[in-house]
Amino acid sequence: MDKTYQIGGVADELNISQRTVRYYEELGLISAERSGGGFRVFSETQIERLKTILALKEIGLPLEEIRNLLQLRQHGVTGSETAAKLLEYLKTKTNSLKGMVKKYNAVIKELEEVVQIIEGCKKCRSKASEATCERCVDDKTHHHVPPLMKSLL
Repeated sequence: MDKTYQIGGVADELNISQRTVRYYEELGLISAERSGGGFRVFSETQIERLKTILALKEIGLPLEEIRNLLQLRQHGVTGSETAAKLLEYLKTKTNSLKGMVKKYNAVIKELEEVVQIIEGCKKCRSKASEATCERCVDDKTHHHVPPLMKSLL
């Protein structure tokens, strides 16, 4: 017999609140059996499903999209049909995430440039003013001021 968990054990195991577990159950994302005493009892399969939900949520997927993704698997008539739908979704999501990563990497690079410029300001003894700082930054960056830096001057 598989190990089962009551709601408190699930919450502790996954470091989430019991309310979150109930909410995901209300949304139909997970399901629980009832014990003889009426307590919610979750199987290892439901725990794994919940881990998947939490991982997808952590990367920014809305719960509605997670539900749709999980239902793709459940509602396929054949393995081939299910695989085709899952692959289409996963490839689209992968490309979207790659685009986001590219944007984040560009922002990170710019922030690193700004940090490097501002590190040079720690030794500055000049009175801070927009004009003075702007000239100094222009000199340090050879007039290539990162857009984020312009707002911080």
